[in-house]
Amino acid sequence: MNTFAPNDLVLVSPRYRAGSGTNKINDVIGPLVHLFTWPYEHNPQTGRIDIDSPCRSVFLDFDPNRQDGV
Repeated sequence: MNTFAPNDLVLVSPRYRAGSGTNKINDVIGPLVHLFTWPYEHNPQTGRIDIDSPCRSVFLDFDPNRQDGV
């Protein structure tokens, strides 16, 4: 098996075998903020993002420093 550097470009087919990638949070947060215009707060110093649904029934809290990556 070949060993690749973290920045090496590789092609994987079918796509679902590639996994979610390193920007998986963009797949969740992006549509909520850009398509559905949910209000959010972003702290650039820590990278923390807090998002509230317009009806206030859903709250999303993203902290990039969590050890489990959630």
